[in-house]
Amino acid sequence: MPGKPPKGSAKTPGLRAKPGRLQWYGEKCIILNQMEALEQMVEMTAKLFECDRDEMYSYILRLCKETNDWQKAEATWTKMQEENVIPRERTLRLLADILKSNGQDVPFEEPETWYEQATTHTQQVRSPLAPPSAASGADFQAHLLALCKKGKTKEALGKLKELDKQGVALTPLPYDHLIRALVAQGFIEDAMAVKQIAESRVRSFKLSDVANSLLIISHSKRGQTKEAVEKLKSMLQLDHVPSNLAITRLVQALGNHGDVAGIQEVESLIQSLGTNLNLSSMVFVNNTALAHITNGDVESAVELFDGIYTSPNSSNASMSFVFRKVLESGNDKALDKLSAMAERLANHFACYRPASDLFLQLLDLDKVDDAKFMLARCNALAEQKEVLLSFVTQKAQSPGQTGKIKNLMSLVPDFIEKEVLYAYLMKCHVLDKDLPSAKALYEQMQKEGLHVDELSLKRLAGLYREAGETAPFSEPPESFKFYAERLREKATKRQAQAEE
Repeated sequence: MPGKPPKGSAKTPGLRAKPGRLQWYGEKCIILNQMEALEQMVEMTAKLFECDRDEMYSYILRLCKETNDWQKAEATWTKMQEENVIPRERTLRLLADILKSNGQDVPFEEPETWYEQATTHTQQVRSPLAPPSAASGADFQAHLLALCKKGKTKEALGKLKELDKQGVALTPLPYDHLIRALVAQGFIEDAMAVKQIAESRVRSFKLSDVANSLLIISHSKRGQTKEAVEKLKSMLQLDHVPSNLAITRLVQALGNHGDVAGIQEVESLIQSLGTNLNLSSMVFVNNTALAHITNGDVESAVELFDGIYTSPNSSNASMSFVFRKVLESGNDKALDKLSAMAERLANHFACYRPASDLFLQLLDLDKVDDAKFMLARCNALAEQKEVLLSFVTQKAQSPGQTGKIKNLMSLVPDFIEKEVLYAYLMKCHVLDKDLPSAKALYEQMQKEGLHVDELSLKRLAGLYREAGETAPFSEPPESFKFYAERLREKATKRQAQAEE
């Protein structure tokens, strides 16, 4: 990692961002091709006061452009939507360029170039008095976008109403951005007022897919499932495609309301699209089960999962989401019946995924004793190496998860090779900035005669450097990405050999 992220980069609310230092760090990460470091910076700065979130995400997108990684760019766009980040035009153009150069669809209305804007402003500004010039129209637009980016949506709304009284029509972009910003803050009625202004000023104005998807998400969060379904239908009638997140949030809201029929209707609508949205069918299955449970009909939920997991075409689909919800709600009746079903599927049908999901959810919620008892009743869980490793991989993505991995190790000591497991532990210690634990792990691996891979050494060297200490080994010279790719190739070869 290129040095230590600026001290202002912390998750503590109230701390103020230091743009200059963050810019220096972000630029350095791009030069050194350090995607992991950039992602950590974006995550760590999420709660900083006056932190320019669009700027933070733009560093990742710039590196995606350099490496031509459209999948990472698309995932970054999804995270920006979840965080309700209002992107600048340059960010939208950058993302559109990455996607289009890789033959992918652009999931938003692309901003116009400066000369198209000038023409549009000249044509659309209508006032019997001295009309604003194209240049001043561009200034108005930039000012509105800046207010949206800063979260000053009410101020932006007031400014837009003033412009409307003057007969000023802007390009579709600022209207759409303000609508999205208002929706993100829960001001749906104000957003609809802006939509009416836009429709009166811009011929055939239509909300972008992003704005429509945000409306579906906002209605779903409010529990306004009827409005959310209607918005989904109106999108589909216009051949627009909602985001996966919008569909998921809507289906989850319907599940929380116990609306089984509503979930079935949404699933039918999505299937009628004829487009592969890369959305797991378990989104509908899991939330249908939750809807049954919400209605007190646990038997129907059990019957649904029985049909899924005993089917000849059954995939290794996860029901972790359902177990998580049931555990968090403290619904012991539902938990007992679902747990009995999971154990029956494991012991009588050799179908271990439901039991594995429950076991790992218990560990994730620090219910170690319950997980231990379940393992005693279903010993074969210890042999589900792929699922257990997936849990470790997931936990190693975030700080503060070391204890959960160690709990799994204590219950199932030998589910993967120590070298692989210790590499994930090292990553956890580095994420936690825990140099003493990382040192101890390194020494333990040396005592046990285990190979320490270059990626772990590079991470550990960075931790030493941040603490102002000298590492007792030479830091591997290549990038994090280089060593990560090398480990991935080794893992792929190992898996292929095991299958042979």
